[in-house]
Amino acid sequence: MPSRPPDIIVFGAVFIAILFVLGGNIFTLIRTPPAIAGNPAGGAPILIAPGIDVQLGMEGIVASVVVMIGVMGLGLMYYASKYVFQPGYATRLLIMGMILAGVAFLVFSYMFTLKIG
Repeated sequence: MPSRPPDIIVFGAVFIAILFVLGGNIFTLIRTPPAIAGNPAGGAPILIAPGIDVQLGMEGIVASVVVMIGVMGLGLMYYASKYVFQPGYATRLLIMGMILAGVAFLVFSYMFTLKIG
């Protein structure tokens, strides 16, 4: 009987699958949008398609990366709780985690503002 794969491999595969779904890539695969959308005024490529019902492939990838950054920030904040007796190190981890989670929130807010406005 074959042995099961290492836990880190299983975690990595599940994490990538979750990032794929949360980034909206299933929607992108089903709707099949154009690979590059052009600006009607000058023909320059756009990275974020206006409208909530449209998503480009690059948007899904960027959203997945931003979700990953936010999860890393939340993970660092959780990891800091293990260093109660090293308050300096725990504080640095907390600050770094808050910065990463905050940056992810701000990037999502900016992307949503571009999509609706």
